[in-house]
Parts: sequence; C-alpha cells; structure tokens
Amino acid sequence: MRNSFRSPFIGLVALCFSSVLLAQTAPKAGAAKAAAGSFNPHDLSGKWNRTSPFQTYSNVPGGANELQAYILGQESAPRKLNVPTAEAPFTPEGKKKFDQNIPSYGRRITAPVIGNDPQGNCDPWGVPRMLNGQVAGPHATIEIVQLPDRVYVFSQWHHDYRLVWADGRELPKTDDLEPKWNGYSVGHWEGDTFVVNSIGFDDRTWLDHNGYPHTEEMKLEERYRRLDANTLELVETITDPKYYSKPWRSDTKTWKLDPVGGKDWDPQIYCVPSEEFKFNKLIRDGGAGKQQ
Repeated sequence: MRNSFRSPFIGLVALCFSSVLLAQTAPKAGAAKAAAGSFNPHDLSGKWNRTSPFQTYSNVPGGANELQAYILGQESAPRKLNVPTAEAPFTPEGKKKFDQNIPSYGRRITAPVIGNDPQGNCDPWGVPRMLNGQVAGPHATIEIVQLPDRVYVFSQWHHDYRLVWADGRELPKTDDLEPKWNGYSVGHWEGDTFVVNSIGFDDRTWLDHNGYPHTEEMKLEERYRRLDANTLELVETITDPKYYSKPWRSDTKTWKLDPVGGKDWDPQIYCVPSEEFKFNKLIRDGGAGKQQ
C-alpha cells in the first residue's frame, strides 16, 4: 500500500502523455557527447540524476537519504549531520505559518502523525518543491526537454511537468494571473546561465517537505548552469516579503547526466487519493502498518 511515509522512497511515476516530447531529448546522442567530453553549455536537455546531499529547499538537514533508515525502523533516531544550516529568514507572520505546517515525516515531527502536508492529499508538489523533492536513489531524477522557444521540466512524481517560456516574452503582472501549482515561468540566457523567473504560485504548496510556506506573491529565480558534459547546477532564490524578511537563497543543487538516458519511468506508480486516504485513516486510528 502506498503511504505518506513510503512515497518519497519508492519508484515514483512515468509521464505517459509525454512520449512524443521525450523522444526529442535523444539520450543516446547526449551520452555520446558526454563520453567524448564535448557539450553545448546552452543545451540542458537530458535525464539528470540528483547528486547533491539534501532533498530540501536550503541546506537544512532532513532529506530523504538521511531519514530513510529511520522511517524504515533501521535506526532509533535520525542521524545528526555535522553540516552548517541556514534557517529561513522568517518574518513573524512567516514563522507563524511555518509552525502551522506539520510534516508527516522528517526532523520536525515529534511523534508519528499525519500532519497537514499537501502531499497527503495527493496534491501536486508544485514549484519549487518539484525541484527539491525528497525522492532518493534512482528516482531523484528530472528530465529536461529543451525546444527553441520553451523548456519542459518533467518530474516522475504525479506525472508532473512545468513549462518555461524562452521566446523573449516578459513576465506578466502577478495581479493578471490566476495562481497555479507550478506558477508562470519565463527564461533567458545570461552568458552560459539559464535564468528562470516565475510568479503566480498557489500558496497551498510548500517549498519542501519540511513545511516552509510561501504566499501567492512569491517570486522565484532559478539559475541553471551546465558545468561540464555531465554536471548540471541549480541555485534558487525566493523573494516573498510577507513571509521572509529578505530573499532566501537555496543551497547549490547538482545533477549528473544519466549516461544511458535513465531508467524508464514507472507507469504504475501514482499518488492515488483512495489509497492515500486509507493509509491516513489507519494512522489516525492507531493502526499504522496494518494491511487491509
């Protein structure tokens, strides 16, 4: 049975509807370029496996790799990592909202609880959580499909994808947009850095599984750089004055190009509300781990 605790660590989902677009990524050609050591820094296409150590927005401990053994009962408590942390620069209102967000797993819980993570309802992760997803191992993968006037970023979770316009258009005004799970994004090149600016986010989403909130006024900047044939780097910065006293920069996230184009998406792994709700009821009734 799927559940809120296991979902980050099992194979997530395929993008069945994207077969035509995915064919354009030509992973074998990309692998050949990587093997030869040559690459186009303005070409971000390919399947990218995340290698940076945290599955959170910033370098706050609590990613899935660290917690997997604990959740599976192989350790009595999460390990303490000897790493610097950078807590969010909350405003009082932002800290209040953060305290109201209760994850179902991770360092912020003190007992097994359901919490109010939108993931527990099978709501979309949204952006930037799609990029900060707490998936581990071979499923920590995004796929980028780059076309002349747009870029698609695919995530296994929820069969989700986002669209980044790269045709020279300007961002609209926030007041002219209906908030969306993934916001509205436009990108442009600054030298060898692909800069994506986004607005128009639905405030029901979290920045990551720790429960960091945002408002509908949040602005997100992403800066992508292809460092070499095999390495993609991303730094995110959010600006949301109601909840954060200053712009908040993420840690530096890195992905490695999959040399054979990555494992096939698993078409049978979904977040299914009927199954998720059953599990949530088991937890509330004190029957975690029971099978129906």
